[in-house]
This record gives sequence, C-alpha cells and structure tokens, in this order.
Amino acid sequence: MNPLLAELTLPSMMGFTAVAIMGLVLGLLGGGGGVLTVPILVSLFHIEPVRATGCSLFVVGSTSLVGAVQGLVKRQYDPAPLTAFAACSIVGAFTARRFLVPSLPPLIFGVSKGNVLMGAFVVTMVYVGVRMMLNKSSEKVPESRPVWILAALGLAIGVVSGFLGAGGGFLIVPALSLVLGYEMTKAVPASLFVIALQSLAGFAGELGQPIPWTLLLEVTAIALVGMAVGLAVRPRVDAQRLRKGFSVLVLLVAVYMAAQLFMNRS
Repeated sequence: MNPLLAELTLPSMMGFTAVAIMGLVLGLLGGGGGVLTVPILVSLFHIEPVRATGCSLFVVGSTSLVGAVQGLVKRQYDPAPLTAFAACSIVGAFTARRFLVPSLPPLIFGVSKGNVLMGAFVVTMVYVGVRMMLNKSSEKVPESRPVWILAALGLAIGVVSGFLGAGGGFLIVPALSLVLGYEMTKAVPASLFVIALQSLAGFAGELGQPIPWTLLLEVTAIALVGMAVGLAVRPRVDAQRLRKGFSVLVLLVAVYMAAQLFMNRS
C-alpha cells in the first residue's frame, strides 16, 4: 500500500481538503494563502505555531510561483514596476524569519512565543476580513509614487509576512491597487509574483531548522491542484462577490483560531 494512503486519517483528509481550498482562494484572489495555511498546518497537521508560520511560506511561495509564471506568460502584468516593491519585501520577509522571530523570548508577558504569533495572526485576520467586507473596489489610478515609498511599503509588508507566515497577498493586492493603480485583473497575478518572491525568501530564513519536507511537498502538491482550478475559474467570477465571501471565510477562521488559543493558552 502507498505509504501516503496508509497514513491518511480523518484530520489529514480534512487538512488536504482545506489546503486545496486554500490554493483555490489564492488562485482566485491573489491573496489569503498564508492566512489560511497557517491555521491548517497548526490545527489539522499539528505543526507547532512558530514552525507552521515558516512552513506556510514554502507552501504559499511555491504555489504562488506557478500562478505568477502563468500570469507572466499571458502578459497579465509587467514585473518591471514591481522591482523595488518586491526586492524590499524580500529583505523584510527574510530578516523577520532569520533574525526577528528567533530573537523573540520564549515567553512574552507570560505568554508563549507561539501563542503571541498566533494571536497577532488572529488580529491581522480580523482586520483584513473587516477591510475586505467594507472595501469597494476603485479603478482610479493615483498619482505616481516615489520609489522610496514603494520600497518602504514593500519592506513593511515583507516584515509582517515573515512574522506571521503569510504571503502578504491580503496587503499586497490593496497596495498594488492603491499605490500603483493596478486594476484587480492585473493586481491579482502581480500579487502572486511578489508573494512568491518574498515568501520563498522568508522561507530561506528557516533553512537549518527542522523542516517536515515530506508533508510540505504533499501539501504543496494539493495546493497546486486548487491553484489550477482557481486560475481557470477566476475570469468567470464577479470580483466583488468573491471578495465579500472571502472576508466572511477569513473572519470565521479568525474566530476558530481565537477559540483554539483561548483553550490552549499558556
């Protein structure tokens, strides 16, 4: 019998199903991969929170890379204007994973480092969910921004992504839309490009640590299946309805993770 099939349990089957949904959402929205992947790795695959935030970067980065390449081949976005933004987000993500997260003390105000990171994740998810719920898309192109603003924005998003194990798409898509004036049809594939680069750079900061490679490769393969479906369906889905539905999903996951933290607080 295939070892993978022999190891399948109800929680792992639920986990792989959730991962496929994550890939679907990432392909549709260009964001949300890390927001969903970290809770999946923690709750369904029982990976310790600090390690899960790092593993999530590999899954989200690898999956996003496929979507980014497809968008580039189809000329859905131009990577040139994203250079400063992406480069600084890479520096931020790598720095956060390599130096900032390891430097955190085991206990912060009496709470374990893992729970603090997950708590920050919950707060971020609530913020993102509410903003997505209230946001109305705008196609207005703002004035051009200086390179240093793009660099600073990319650095900030990279640090947040590295800390929380999220690709940052839920921040990158609005940034591309508001700062660079991308329409949503271009912001989504462009977001995947930046997510792929900064997530894989952030994961590079994890190298040398114990990494469950077999599980990560299995999870990534399933996520790619979901991504393929999302990329195929995206042109046919109304963006506003999809954004509202995703905001509800993010808020529900935030409530679930908050309940988990409350029950397992230490």
